[in-house]
Amino acid sequence: MTPPTATPAARQRKRRTRTTNVSCRPPLAVSTLLPNDYDLLPGVEHLRCPDCTTWCPLTTDKGSQGWKQAPHHTERAGTPGARRCSGSNRRVLLDLTIAQWQQQLADAAKETASRRPTTVLKKVKAPVAPAITQLDPAPATADSARRTYELHRSRCTACTGRAHCQDGGRLAAAYLRLLQAEPQRRRNRALYEELHAAAEKVRARELPRQRHAQWAKVAPVVAAADSARIEPLADAIAPIRGAEVPTVWRDSKEQARALAANRTGAATHKASPLRAKTN
Repeated sequence: MTPPTATPAARQRKRRTRTTNVSCRPPLAVSTLLPNDYDLLPGVEHLRCPDCTTWCPLTTDKGSQGWKQAPHHTERAGTPGARRCSGSNRRVLLDLTIAQWQQQLADAAKETASRRPTTVLKKVKAPVAPAITQLDPAPATADSARRTYELHRSRCTACTGRAHCQDGGRLAAAYLRLLQAEPQRRRNRALYEELHAAAEKVRARELPRQRHAQWAKVAPVVAAADSARIEPLADAIAPIRGAEVPTVWRDSKEQARALAANRTGAATHKASPLRAKTN
């Protein structure tokens, strides 16, 4: 009885092989492959086998010194039950230079980026207003409970004298409970208003101090801007300090026209060539 043979497993793919075998299949040109299916960098030449779609290194043939695919299996190294790929020892033609291959990679990356869809931003859903039945009712007071109780007694025939129906008794008990808690509620309200008024007074006292500190912080910058504005510019006349600028807040139309005529005449006389010759 022959012992069972072990299932062969895929071996590690070597870059340098001693075999001189060459496949009888036609050579594979890298220009017919996609630019991301092979790598032409020196020392790491490898490609994706078109037959088994696994990466395998390229080695040189000892006889012709040409490139060929290294012997490899159809599965990754260590996979049991693997078989030898029919693309092993197939000759490869490197009909592209490294620069041409890198240019094809850059063009493919640009084309892929142009086809990639943009990020879709989902429309923000507007918040839905709650229904009236979902709103929190206002807190009940003794006055509102009393009005509700009196309205019920005016409409209910069973609530006469000291007798109450089930709803009337519930409303009366609620009114008595709120009436007993009314003094405490008023004290709490008064305490809240007192604390709020005290906080407002403190805020009113602190506001001038805060404003004074803010002005003190920006005072050097404001002073520097004022001094820069007051200093005359080189070869320029500040119109705000000109003699022809009116100082009255309101001028009549006649005064405005006279001032405009004076300014126009003075500018014309200053720019006249005859005046330059006489000077």
